[in-house]
Amino acid sequence: MSPSDLNADAVRSGLGPEKETLHLVIAETVDSTNERLLHLAAEGTPGGYCLVALTQTAGRGRQGNRWLSDRNGSLTFSLLWRFDHRTLPQLSGLPLAVSLALARGLDDIGIDGLALKWPNDLLRHGRKIAGILVETTETVATGAAAVIGIGLNVRLDEPLADSLPNPAYDLRDEQGRTPCRSDVLAAVLRHLPPVLRQFDAEGFIPFQAEWLSRSAHRERAIRITLPDHRVETGICAGLSGEGALLLKQGERITSFLAGDVSLRLS
Repeated sequence: MSPSDLNADAVRSGLGPEKETLHLVIAETVDSTNERLLHLAAEGTPGGYCLVALTQTAGRGRQGNRWLSDRNGSLTFSLLWRFDHRTLPQLSGLPLAVSLALARGLDDIGIDGLALKWPNDLLRHGRKIAGILVETTETVATGAAAVIGIGLNVRLDEPLADSLPNPAYDLRDEQGRTPCRSDVLAAVLRHLPPVLRQFDAEGFIPFQAEWLSRSAHRERAIRITLPDHRVETGICAGLSGEGALLLKQGERITSFLAGDVSLRLS
């Protein structure tokens, strides 16, 4: 693979009706696609702006972690989206809806073994292939907006795999063939706007059942590490209508909001 397999015209040709929704820009090098779009959001840039970076020099992951990527094998991009009906407190389930859109897009191109990990990861055969970082902002003039950052391992070469803190995987098939990144990006971007529009209108509840059906941890014993390093264990009992994780501990069920915890199988 090389940067030449990621071409703006090829992506646009695969967007279908969403071609009119999205403004796609592919950049050679960006510090952070999320950071760039947060600046554009503050300047009043309309929703639908999608920035793809072949190289990110300061990519960010959740909880302040650095997102590592490969110029030739990763797909790193951010999408600015504005909401007409949601306020910032009503966006708590947004990363979950985004992860579902990502999984639907990969379904379209025949990627198997997918599962969703609360609150913002996508797994393939039990190992991480993608992470999502949603950062929100709000002004009186423009209302609530989100910058949705996605990092996806299309082809994970050994040097990058060795540098990652947790086991990771990519999109190669059993014969080692790698999908074209233009096709991958187009598939994901076909699904993101419809999901975001429905989320704006109805919140997370319409996605709750499908998300749970794809969950890697539903009804399994899990261990949750809180920001203060306390550990909670129990059974993953599903999600609330706002996307909070429900942990069953004996007869008690406790909810945890996205961004507050990490989880591992117990």
